[in-house]
Amino acid sequence: MFYNLLIFSVYCGERGARTIDEGSMDEKSGMNYSEYMAILSGNTDLLDKAKLEKRIASLEGERKSFNKGRRDTETRLRKIQQDRQQAQDILDRLLADQAQFQAEMKCDSAGNILNLVRIDGVNAMDEKVIGTKLQTIARTARTDGRFQKIGSLYGFTIEVITDVSYETGTPVYSNRFCVRGQYRHTYNSGRIAMADTHTATVNFLNALQRMPQVIAQYQDRISTFDKDIPALQEIVSKTWKKEDELRTLKSELAALDRKISLDLAPSRPDDQTPDTTTIKDAA
Repeated sequence: MFYNLLIFSVYCGERGARTIDEGSMDEKSGMNYSEYMAILSGNTDLLDKAKLEKRIASLEGERKSFNKGRRDTETRLRKIQQDRQQAQDILDRLLADQAQFQAEMKCDSAGNILNLVRIDGVNAMDEKVIGTKLQTIARTARTDGRFQKIGSLYGFTIEVITDVSYETGTPVYSNRFCVRGQYRHTYNSGRIAMADTHTATVNFLNALQRMPQVIAQYQDRISTFDKDIPALQEIVSKTWKKEDELRTLKSELAALDRKISLDLAPSRPDDQTPDTTTIKDAA
């Protein structure tokens, strides 16, 4: 196909030159422009050069892909290591809070944990009074985006924070609650029950009782990280095994280029055979 195209180009030279892309590949043979020209010239050095260039280009592409894959893996490894450290920090705080809760909680004769919640400004121990106060706070509190202390339970601080969203330019306020030790614990996404005072009062006790479940989740997450990290570290530590081959091929190509340059260099006048023809003077 290429040979016919070359003939056509020469034949039609006066009508307009055809441009051939040196990087294009023949569909059947897989040869590029340089290899075709080397074959047509009959110069085996040029053919050898074309083959070397082709192999070098292939190896450089392979090395580029390898390095990109390794960089991507390094990025993923750093992210997982950071996530693992964050998860471990949270787990440590959860375990400390769990230990505090277990040390301070009190139970009734049936073994049920007592809900000894205290709300600031409420002296009564009546569940309904406390629940009503919490519901009032849920409706009216405005904390400007900061956590604000409103009570306590077993040495943990009960806090509220106001979230603000906008609907058609009008601010909409929503309050979330948590119980804080070294970690902030929530139940029902921090929303207080507005229809039932009992459910409102046990929100914080429920949050503390969820700690074993949350601890298990973080332990599972860390376990997954600990399985992934060694596999990624092994990939990152690998080196491309064909660097020596590529270096050798480039040296061979450089030597071949010098040889071809010398072969194609024009002869110097000193190297030409002197003309021994004697010109006789005309009689």
